[in-house]
Amino acid sequence: MTTRILSRRSLRRFARWWQVESMWSHVVMILVLFIIFVPLIWMVMTTFKDRLEFAEHSQRLIPTSFSLVNYEYMFTSIRNLPIYMRNSFILAFGTVALQTFCAALAGYAFARMRFRFRDLIFLGMIVSMFIPRAGGLMALYELMTFLKLRNSLLGLILLFASGLPVPIFIMRQSFMAVPPELEDAALIDGANWLQVFSRVALPVASGGLLVVATLSFIGVWSDYLVTFTLIDRDTQMTISVGIRKLLATTYETAVSPRFRGKFAGEAADCTMLLTAALPVIIFYAILQRWFMRGLMEGALKF
Repeated sequence: MTTRILSRRSLRRFARWWQVESMWSHVVMILVLFIIFVPLIWMVMTTFKDRLEFAEHSQRLIPTSFSLVNYEYMFTSIRNLPIYMRNSFILAFGTVALQTFCAALAGYAFARMRFRFRDLIFLGMIVSMFIPRAGGLMALYELMTFLKLRNSLLGLILLFASGLPVPIFIMRQSFMAVPPELEDAALIDGANWLQVFSRVALPVASGGLLVVATLSFIGVWSDYLVTFTLIDRDTQMTISVGIRKLLATTYETAVSPRFRGKFAGEAADCTMLLTAALPVIIFYAILQRWFMRGLMEGALKF
């Protein structure tokens, strides 16, 4: 009897301790999220501050009065904003489609097929992951010029899609998490390797595809150095290069007289940078559930 009473008391104490621990874990999580999101919230709120508001209360999180002068300035100054956005979307989605297709085929080959020097080739690919692309930028410039692919969105798509080591590694890990019994059953039923890949393995490893697509989209959309080096024409520039081109100019010479004295340069910068980052935020917000599922299903497990 005494043992039962003590066990019940222990369980009650453990339950109280667990509630306290859970409460503190939530408090810590809320504090971490607050620290992460405060700069983003401040950036969004700054876009609604005019010159006077920013000069007097630049550190204030919520402005006393909301103004759209920074957005008016952005759409007036960046006349090619729709073209920059169009080019960025074409480049990002083209790269995502080509890179996920190639990574899925190569990842399945490394995970399931046996061929000569397979492990050695895979090891060389893993080593190439640690070589920065910027280190060979001049060689890329010469190669793209020789191939007549400079100042071309098609050339950029082929260049970015060729960054396959990380996507292939992710897809290989995803396919290795697929039970081989499913593929064996399909082969017994008369399916060939292409049918097994497309109808059995690929649907099960779809989480890895979403991880590759998300990382590829974010990386291509936010790229500046490679795009700036290989694109000279204004009509072929992406949003990151186009906005950086405007930020490099002097506001007094770039802005029309009707905006002078009405907007703050720093607030206008926040507006442009937020506009450039908004598609990435939306893209990740839509796919974040499947992105996390892909990570949990084995896309990045060793």
